[in-house]
Amino acid sequence: MLTININGNLGNQEVQLSDNSFGQLAGIRVFGGIAGGPQVIQWTFTSTGHKHEGFVYAGDLVEGLVINSITGKNQYKVHFVTK
Repeated sequence: MLTININGNLGNQEVQLSDNSFGQLAGIRVFGGIAGGPQVIQWTFTSTGHKHEGFVYAGDLVEGLVINSITGKNQYKVHFVTK
């Protein structure tokens, strides 16, 4: 399992993983299925140099959340940092 270090004060950002590799985390707001429904953020992670498999996740990122990569090859544990 890899830890993905996220600065909660930023939106789209370059992130560092626990194995010292890097990737790009991007989020966009999407709407629910019903017109005027609740908004949710869809997060997409892509590993720099394709070292690890990426993921797409819809919802809130919280400390300790574990997200599986697209086919389950990798797992990412969310950790918030301030730098």
